[in-house]
Amino acid sequence: MLERIASWEAGEEGDARTNQTQVDVLVRSVMNHLTRLLNTRQGSVQIDPLFGVPDFTNLAGTTAMGSTREIEEEIRRMVLRYEPRIKSPRVTLNREETDVLSIRFALEGALEVDDREIPLRISTTVGANGRVSIA
Repeated sequence: MLERIASWEAGEEGDARTNQTQVDVLVRSVMNHLTRLLNTRQGSVQIDPLFGVPDFTNLAGTTAMGSTREIEEEIRRMVLRYEPRIKSPRVTLNREETDVLSIRFALEGALEVDDREIPLRISTTVGANGRVSIA
C-alpha cells in the first residue's frame, strides 16, 4: 500500500510517464517484498513471531539434502503465508549454480494480472552469511 501512495505522490508532482507496465511494477514490488521478508529473522517482529526465516548462516554453504530441503520449505512457507500475490509457489535447489559459499534456489509460481496468470521465476541465493538475495 505504501508503494501505491508513493507512486501517486510522485505522479502528482512531476506527472512523469514511464515505460513500465503493470506487470513490471508488480514484479518489482513482489521482489522488494521478498527481499525484506527473506532477510528478516524469525522472532524479530514483535507483532508476528512467525514472520521471517530461521537463521540460514549454518546451512548456507552446505549441500546436505536435509539442509537444502529445510531452506526450500522455509522459503516456500514464507511465500505462502506472507506473499499471496504469488500463486502456487514452488522452491527448488538449483544444483548447477550452487557453489561452496552460497546455495541458489529457483522460486517459481504465477502472478495474476488483469485476470490472467503471468509465469514468475525468481533466482534466490542464500549466502554464507545467511543473507538472501533475489534476482
